[in-house]
Amino acid sequence: MRFFSQKNQFFATLPLVFATLVLLFSCSEEAQIRSYYVEPEYEGPVVAWKLPSAWGENPDLSGPMAGSFHVKSESGPVGRIGVMPFRDAVSSLEIANMFGMELGHDRFDEESLRKVTEIKELGGESFEWIRISQREGSENPNTALLAILKKEGETWLFPFVADARLINRELDSFSEFLGSVTVRAGKREIRAIQPSLPQPSRTSSAGAPTWETPKHWKAGKASSMRVGSYSIEDANGKVLDFSITTFPGDVGGLLPNVNRWLEQVGLEAIDENNLDSYLSAIRVDQKDAHLLIAENTAQSVYGALLFGKSQSWFFKLIGDSGLARVEKENFLALLDSVCFHDH
Repeated sequence: MRFFSQKNQFFATLPLVFATLVLLFSCSEEAQIRSYYVEPEYEGPVVAWKLPSAWGENPDLSGPMAGSFHVKSESGPVGRIGVMPFRDAVSSLEIANMFGMELGHDRFDEESLRKVTEIKELGGESFEWIRISQREGSENPNTALLAILKKEGETWLFPFVADARLINRELDSFSEFLGSVTVRAGKREIRAIQPSLPQPSRTSSAGAPTWETPKHWKAGKASSMRVGSYSIEDANGKVLDFSITTFPGDVGGLLPNVNRWLEQVGLEAIDENNLDSYLSAIRVDQKDAHLLIAENTAQSVYGALLFGKSQSWFFKLIGDSGLARVEKENFLALLDSVCFHDH
């Protein structure tokens, strides 16, 4: 049985702690101050699980991940399974839309969400199972099987992202894993408090970035996975959407994600040999990433794709081509300002 306690993030097993941390980061000379207050008498563990014998553990965790696993195969690790705790109740609709939009779907509403949701009783708990497949026509499509457990005002997400055949083959193991999970919020609430920051572009999740946003970009609603959300509109009503999203694993890897974005602006899918037509190398906070520039007369998508060891980050500007060209330098300047605060 594996036990996990997230110190200084969502939960802790320590007694009363009040700490003010001044952190200096390589990509900014400014100090960032965070205060954390933890109530005493918390009793762990926070989450426990038993890993199926055919699964392996990914050693490196980042961002919101409490656990990260893969399926063992003769060719090496495949698929990605995660444990993602949220301190507050998060709606299933919000979670489904974050994954669904990255898999090429339009936004779900309550009615369409019901069509892809079922309830599974496992280990004495009720899990919502939401299964979303990548939009038809995508090359090497992925499926996201999202198991959601809501308990005592908190939400626990267990995403399984992989080829649909692998997920189907591992359904029994996934059910066995979920059935073994025990979560407990503890005797007292734990709060993480930090001072107000000047821009909504700042985020405090461990491993998550900060960035500088152009003043005329209007902040939209962020969420657990869409950690940055902005809209840009000109005097003629032309609109762009900018998002910063994060997911466990590589969500299929480079080519499927590039083709998904190309399809969103009406461009044809490509193969590995043609990636250079749209991609160039870029550094995002000293990390290797891919810069995508794809446009036609009507729609454009500019993006940066950064694949980490256990988590992916996508920075995407999409919408009217004319306005995209105007905002291109602002987009590149934002990428240049990104700082992950993890080194």
